[in-house]
Amino acid sequence: MVTAGVSVLPDHVRVDLDSDAAEAWRDCADVLFGRGEPALAAKLLGTHPGCLLASVRNPADGRCTAAARGGLRIEAGRVRDARDHALVASALYGLLLALNRHPGLLIVLAAAGRPTD
Repeated sequence: MVTAGVSVLPDHVRVDLDSDAAEAWRDCADVLFGRGEPALAAKLLGTHPGCLLASVRNPADGRCTAAARGGLRIEAGRVRDARDHALVASALYGLLLALNRHPGLLIVLAAAGRPTD
């Protein structure tokens, strides 16, 4: 951890948009995540060109929507809090890296069941 809201991980830099992280961290982040409406995810990619994945958690219901370079949109389901959201965003980033390294790779994600609230 370098500063509050910034995680420098082995394969990416992740920044919490709801933190006081400096704009310079946001500009160099590979992954941005925070609260917001689903449309915000794609907008973040436009304002932060170095970012590969942006994920937002709807404050009303906890549902996450991620947007990635190339127009990919991922509905990631509900998360409980910012900590879980950070983990989901990093996992999605890892999947994107795998897909970029192996373009023929097909990853099928299936829900085993939805948690009840």
